[in-house]
Amino acid sequence: MKYYKLLLDDSNQNDIVCFCKDSKGFESHHLQEGKSIKNWNEGLTFYYNPEEGSEETDYLANSLGWFLISNKLKTLLKGIDKSEIQYLPVRVVNSKDNSIIKGYSVANILNILDVLNLEHSDYSVIGLYEEKVYSIRKYAINKNAVSDYHIFKIKGYEIPLFVSEIYKDTVLKQGITGFDFLEVKTL
Repeated sequence: MKYYKLLLDDSNQNDIVCFCKDSKGFESHHLQEGKSIKNWNEGLTFYYNPEEGSEETDYLANSLGWFLISNKLKTLLKGIDKSEIQYLPVRVVNSKDNSIIKGYSVANILNILDVLNLEHSDYSVIGLYEEKVYSIRKYAINKNAVSDYHIFKIKGYEIPLFVSEIYKDTVLKQGITGFDFLEVKTL
């Protein structure tokens, strides 16, 4: 099976891009750790300017870089992936008329897998104080370690999301919008 780095499709200039004025104390790293969030604030609100983009996508671009998804995508994920995903409801509000787009959540992906094959990845090493920091340009993964997962993060590199060929094909067949995919090397 093939695997892909999940990307945001930014080719449509009319897609909604959201910004968050107040993250209610939640920072980007809270959704990178692969840990369930217990004290989520359902009042967390993302705003968009319809003059800058008004097309609702199933994966919304946002200023926090979170995996902000529609109910349609949430239902699809529940159907194809039995792994742990926490869905945290948010509000998406038109900044011009305060109308609300219902049904969006932040998907907190809890699967962090030790699958990186550094030997076959393309990366650089940066010396930071007395530590080495690896900057991965192109990922390679050990596919035997991910065979039961369709969406996951890589241990040590928790920002990007990765998906299986089944996930990609299902998203494309169902007309889910807002995605692009970059194939990663699998060994």
